[in-house]
Amino acid sequence: MLLGSSEALLPDGQDVVRRKVFYVSGFDPLGPRRYRELYRSEGAEQSRISGYDLNVSRLPRSLAGNYQWHAVHQDGNSRSEADFEFLGWDDIVRTSIRPSLIRVYILMFRTLWIYLSSGAIHAMRRLRRGPLIAGLGPAVLMTFYLVYAAMIGTAAGLALTGPLGVPLAVGLCGGLGAFILAMYGTFFFEEQMMIYFMVNDLAYSAKEGGRYPEPLCRRLDEFADRIGEALDSGEYDEVLVVGHSSGAQLAISAVSRFLEREGLHNGDRLNVLTLGQSIAMSSFLPEAHQLRADLARVADEPRVFWLDVTAPGDGACFALTDPVANCREHGRPIQTLNPVVVSAAFQQTMEPGDLKRYRWRLLRMHFQYLCAFAAPKAFDYFLITAGPQSLSARFSRRECSPSTVYDPVSPVLHPG
Repeated sequence: MLLGSSEALLPDGQDVVRRKVFYVSGFDPLGPRRYRELYRSEGAEQSRISGYDLNVSRLPRSLAGNYQWHAVHQDGNSRSEADFEFLGWDDIVRTSIRPSLIRVYILMFRTLWIYLSSGAIHAMRRLRRGPLIAGLGPAVLMTFYLVYAAMIGTAAGLALTGPLGVPLAVGLCGGLGAFILAMYGTFFFEEQMMIYFMVNDLAYSAKEGGRYPEPLCRRLDEFADRIGEALDSGEYDEVLVVGHSSGAQLAISAVSRFLEREGLHNGDRLNVLTLGQSIAMSSFLPEAHQLRADLARVADEPRVFWLDVTAPGDGACFALTDPVANCREHGRPIQTLNPVVVSAAFQQTMEPGDLKRYRWRLLRMHFQYLCAFAAPKAFDYFLITAGPQSLSARFSRRECSPSTVYDPVSPVLHPG
C-alpha cells in the first residue's frame, strides 16, 4: 500500500493514488490492442462528457509478456494513475473457433443437447430473458437458416425440373447448389448478429460439461500468479481485476486460485469488477464444480469487494442475477457482501439515438460497459478503473438492485 502516513494529505474522498488493473476479456480472438484503443477512444469521450481529464499511453509489455497501458486521471486537485495489464487468452480462443458451416452446425446441435439434457436450459428459464437469448437464440436462428436455405433449394430444384424441363439429376444438383449458396448467404447476417461466433463461445464452455479445459487451467494459474505479484510488490493502493462477458468467470477463478494458494495479507486491497457476466452458461453445467467453488470462495472472502454490473438492455448477459446464489444450495447467505449486483441502466444512461441504433447489434450493446455513457450515473468504467477512489470505497455502502434474482436454480448446486 502506498498511502500510509500520506493518506491525510490526499483530497477528501481519495484513497487511491496508483492502481493496478488486470483486464480479462470475453471469448474474443482479436487480442489486447483492440481493448487498449477502445479504452483510449471511449475514455476521451467520457472525460469530455464528465469534465475530467484522462490521458492514456502505452507501456512496455510486462515481465510475463502481457500487453499493458497506462492511464492518468485528473480532476481538480485529485490525481490518480492506473497501470493496465491485459490477461489474454485470445490465442486459446483462436485455436478453438471452427469457421466451417458444417462444423458450426455440429457444434450447435451437440451444445444444445448438453444444455437440454443437463437441465441447464430449463433452469435458466427461471432467470431473466437474457439466458434464453444467449442460449437458445443461436440455435433457433441457425435452425431457421437451415429451413430457409432448404426452401430456396427445393424451389430452385422444382423450377428446373418443372417449367424448364431439365433432367431430374440436373434439377437435384441445381437445388443443392441453391441450398449451399443460401447457407453461405447467412454470413451476411453474421456481421450484425454474430450467431456462429456465439455458438463457438457456448460450445467452448460446454464441451467438457463446464470443466475448464487444460490449456485454460494453466492460463488461469498464470493469471493468479500475476495478481499475487502485483499485491506483493507493494506499489499499488488497489489491485482491481476486471472481467467482461465470459471473462467474468475467468476473473473470479483467477482470484479464487490466488486466494486458495496465497491469501491476502494485511494492507492488501484486492477488488473484482465483473461486467455483462454470463456465468450461469457455465456454472449451471454438471461438471462445473470448480467454477461453483470459485464463486463461493470469492463471495465469502470479506477482504475482497466484488461488484457485478449488468443491464437489462444487454441481451447477451444474465441481467441483475446473483451468479453465486443462483448455483449455491443455500442461495445468498444474509451475512454475505459479495457480489453487489447493480445495473448499468442503459435506458437512462445512453442517448436514445444510440439505443435505437444498437438495438439489434447484440455485440455492440454487450460492449457498452466499456464505452462512454451520455449521462453516467453510479457506473463510469473509466472513473472506476483510473479514478481516485477504490471500488470498495465507491460501492461498498450500495445495496444490490431491488430486482436482483437470488434464487438457487442451477441443476447442480454448490453445497457450501
